[in-house]
Amino acid sequence: MKTAYGPKIFFSVTLLFLGSFARGQEITSVPAAKAACGPENIKFDVSLDQSQPPVLDSTSSKAMVYILQDFPAIKSMFHFTTRVGVDAAWAGANKDRSYFGFLIDPGVHHLCVSGQWSGPSPSIALHRIEAKVGLTYYFAVRFSYLGSGGGILLNLEPVDEDQGQFMLQSSKHSTSHPK
Repeated sequence: MKTAYGPKIFFSVTLLFLGSFARGQEITSVPAAKAACGPENIKFDVSLDQSQPPVLDSTSSKAMVYILQDFPAIKSMFHFTTRVGVDAAWAGANKDRSYFGFLIDPGVHHLCVSGQWSGPSPSIALHRIEAKVGLTYYFAVRFSYLGSGGGILLNLEPVDEDQGQFMLQSSKHSTSHPK
């Protein structure tokens, strides 16, 4: 039985090349990221505390969005900060296992999470949301390590209210401001 390795090797090398090209792109070179993320040169200082999460007023004409960074609560000399953008402006940042919330008007919005670390170009995760008045939305920022030289891949995914509430209660509140 003969196996043709040529096409497999070509396919693997092509995927590796395209994957490194995609991760290396800047925010401003990708239209969807440009519509969601803030300016690339803005970095954040983040402090964490145990304060209670903001609550949506039942008479509000807005929607509440929580961004929960799902990073293992380990003691480490490394801290992972991610910036969160909404409709081409930064809304704030999270560090390690933390969260923050913000209000948005009803309608379609574009969310962005971008890594704030040096090394290989930071990963960007995007999500479109159609917000409705009075509703609360929870999004988890998750990390995947791609091995040495591959960097970190970010993922931004919606989570249901039960999981969102659990993550709020088991995380620290994040307060951030531009450096």
